[in-house]
Formats: sequence, C-alpha cells, structure tokens
Amino acid sequence: MSRHATRRVVVTGMGAVTPLGNNVDDFYANLIAGATGIRMVDELSATRGFGVVDVDMSIHFSVSESRQLDRVSQMAIIAAKQAVAHAGSTLQTPLGESSGVFFGTGMGGAQSLQEGYFDFYKMAPQKKMLIVLAAMTHAPASHIGLRYGIQGESQTYSSACSSSSVAIGEAFRRISDGYLNVALAGGAEALLLPAIIKSWTDMKVLCQEPNDAPGTGCRPFSADRDGFSLAEGAAVLVLESLEHALQRGAQPIAEIVGYGVSNDAKSLSKPDLQGQKLAFHRALTDANIQPEKIGYINAHGTATMIGDVIETNMIKEMLGQHAYRIPVSSTKSAHGHLLGATGAVEMIATILALKKQIVPPTTHWSRADSVCDLNYVPGQGLQVDGLEYAMSNSFAFGGSNAVLVVKNYQ
Repeated sequence: MSRHATRRVVVTGMGAVTPLGNNVDDFYANLIAGATGIRMVDELSATRGFGVVDVDMSIHFSVSESRQLDRVSQMAIIAAKQAVAHAGSTLQTPLGESSGVFFGTGMGGAQSLQEGYFDFYKMAPQKKMLIVLAAMTHAPASHIGLRYGIQGESQTYSSACSSSSVAIGEAFRRISDGYLNVALAGGAEALLLPAIIKSWTDMKVLCQEPNDAPGTGCRPFSADRDGFSLAEGAAVLVLESLEHALQRGAQPIAEIVGYGVSNDAKSLSKPDLQGQKLAFHRALTDANIQPEKIGYINAHGTATMIGDVIETNMIKEMLGQHAYRIPVSSTKSAHGHLLGATGAVEMIATILALKKQIVPPTTHWSRADSVCDLNYVPGQGLQVDGLEYAMSNSFAFGGSNAVLVVKNYQ
C-alpha cells in the first residue's frame, strides 16, 4: 500500500550536537576521517566507553534557563538553533500555524528525574525549579516550539531507537500531504547516568573497550563485535515543502522521498527479519523507486551478534545481488548509540553522504564475518560518485522499525 503524496519535501537546514562534534561540519569531517567520539569516563565505568557531548552550556543558557532545562532539552535547543540558522535568514520566525515540531527521545529528562530522587532522599540539593516540566518526555519539543513560535502542532515520539526517525518520517508526511509548510524534526537523548548504564549493562549489549585501544570497542558487522557504546546528543532538521523553500529563496540540501514503518509484534528485545523487511519495502514503495536505485544504506548496525546478522540478511533479501554492489555502513561505531536521537544523527550522515558523495565508514570494523559479508566501508570514508538515493535504517527494542529514503536534490 502506498500513499499518493502531493508535495515534494526538502531538507533546508541541519544542526547537530554529538560526541564527534558540536556542529554538522565538525561531525561529518570527523566521521569520514575515521575518528572516534567514544572515550572512557571513569566515574561511569572502568571497562566501557561512552559518547559524551563536550559543550559549555553556560555559553548558550543563562543560570536561570539552566535551572529549568534538562540536559536533553539543552542539546535539543542548540541543535534546533543551528538548523534554523542553516536554513537561512528568510525562514522567518515565529513560524506560525503552518509549522510543526516533531521530536524523538527515548526517556526525555532522565537527569532531572535523578536529581528529583536525590533531593527526595536528601542525597543532593535540588537543582531544577520544577522537576516535572524539566523531566517530561515532551519538554524538548515544547521548548523548541516556544522559541520558534511553532503553532501548527507539536509531537513527541518515544519508540526507543527509532524515535527520531519516526519523528522525521511523520514530519515528512505532514508536509507531503499538505497539512504543514515547514517542520523542525529530530531527536535528543541524555542518558549517561549510573542507573541507566547499569540497566543497559544488565542487558549485555554494551561493548567492552580494549585496553590497548580504548574507544574502538564498537565494531558493527565485524566478526569480533560484542555490542555498542551508549552516547548522548541531539540532531534537528528543517523540513519544508519544495514550493515553500523556493519561494523564500532557500537552497535545498536534499529531498526526502520515502518513509516506511512496521512493528515486529514478536519480541521486546530480539529483532525480526520480517518486520524489518516490511518497513524497508514500505519505504521503497513510498519513494516509488526500484531497489536498484539505492546507492548507500546507513545501517542500524548496533554491533550485537544477532542484530547485525538479521539486518544483513534483510538487506540481502530485499536487494538481492545489488546488496553486494553498494556500501552499507554503521556510523554508531564512531558516534555511539544515541538511542532516541540516533536516527536523526544518522539521517544527517546519510544526507551528507549524498551531498558530498562520500560514504561514512564503519570506523572500527576489523574482521570479516561469514554471514555479514557486505561492503561495510571499514576505516575511513569512501568516495562514491553518482550517488542519488540512500536509505537510513532504525530498528528498535520493542519491535518498532523505521526506514527513510532520501534523494540528492536536483
């Protein structure tokens, strides 16, 4: 089943705050160079690395603002500010009734919740003025809406690792179907807290960092993979109808042409081949293109033993021999797994792969796997001329799958 889209949707601005850099240019330069944003944090773990955002919040927020904002909202606001600036001065604010904000996050203001518990048990003084407003999952979207006068709608999606991909996809649909002219879409996550890390450690999905090369433990699709590194950050994209963008003199960066979702309905933790295939198929159908048109796939690639096998098999079943002709990479090896924000970060990486014709690598891939046998672009970025279409996969705990198709704007 396919939609009959009436309007083309383009990306006109992007912003990112990540472990690889605090803006889009630094993020992508470090990504294609094969750098790592993963580092050891002694107070969090002696054996695992994390993707920590290194940004001075006092530059961006007053003391009063900081008391009201959780870290997740702070990063979301910074990324949104970058994206709006990138979209150009003719994107006038307030954006008004024909605009929307669509945001993804796994848990929202977890740091504020922790501070609330500490205050309740007298372990530390309360820092936030109103814990509820700082901690609510919808806070990042609400603050962005307030700052840019977004009156059309404000939606938050919390579907674990697919959250921000769903947010981008739903924004794409609203604009394509004529309900909105412009949207800010993306995600943010800030879960590098002891209790959260303990919970993920118990799931046995976090990788161990090698003593001789800390920061290189996340190795998607490699035979020696053993999980991912938790990370924090935010990414925001400005989406517009092509007509709206051209009318104000904006230069589109890329065009979103397809979006597919599905639900496994099989397991909370184990990925499902058929569920992933359905989302992938729906995205291709929505884009109205043949599988052979895809030139690059930004894989979900979490470096778990079963997850990487299932995603590889899905790609091979959906693309046939074409799967062996194109690069498939997981950028989580470099920036870590940002959970609810990871889809938005990876969408930016996918868009820049098209724009610059350089595919980002699976940075720490080291050993061939008998089943995971595609071109995973080990080491550094790969120049691939003529890239026109690319896909970004997001497959979440709970069975929520989302796939986006993006086209190099012509």
